[in-house]
Amino acid sequence: MMPPSHPSDFSSRPNTDSGHCGSMAPPGPLPPPPPPPPPPPPPHLPAVERAPTPAPAPNPPTVTLDGRPGAFLVELLTFNGSPFKDHWAYFVSSRQNRDVGVYIHATGDVLNGFTFEIKRGHDLTDAENTPTRRIPLQWVSAGYCDEEAMLNHGEYKIDSVPVCGFEASAYKAKPPGTTLNSAADKASSGKPISQKNCQSWLVEAADYLAQDGIFRPEVSVYLRSIKQ
Repeated sequence: MMPPSHPSDFSSRPNTDSGHCGSMAPPGPLPPPPPPPPPPPPPHLPAVERAPTPAPAPNPPTVTLDGRPGAFLVELLTFNGSPFKDHWAYFVSSRQNRDVGVYIHATGDVLNGFTFEIKRGHDLTDAENTPTRRIPLQWVSAGYCDEEAMLNHGEYKIDSVPVCGFEASAYKAKPPGTTLNSAADKASSGKPISQKNCQSWLVEAADYLAQDGIFRPEVSVYLRSIKQ
């Protein structure tokens, strides 16, 4: 039988029970989380195209108000047709009164067609005859204009028969027929029709006047450039 242990025998023994399994050290602090990914790049936007700057309006022909002796001033008359296109006409003024003369145009519409018309002794001072603009085009030699016949000897007249070289040259341009293309016509033909009007006739007449040596070529070019 062994003698009982002395209390000092327990205190002198090393304590190997640390409360943990084995001898592993406690874990350290966790590493910081990784930084967030960078934001995605912005979507690629197409470059904004600026509208082209409209070309400046061409200048009309240079015409002095005092022409050659015996010559006749030819003007372009425009009448505001908003919301439709403006109406155009030639005006050959008399040598006695610049507001009275010969009014030459194609009258009608795109639905019914146009006809050649001359108003002799036309007075621009009448309220219903006042144009929106008067644009001098050229002085025309007296050899192409018969003032007495053009003005019908002072009597107002609506005519369609040329009486001088200027009118005969403009008369070569045929007035447009019906050019209004209905939806049914376009669907059946598949071809759009270019609508012609009083402006188309006046420009074509200017081409004939230039070919006949009555108008300078730049007059025809100018009228074509401002056609609506």
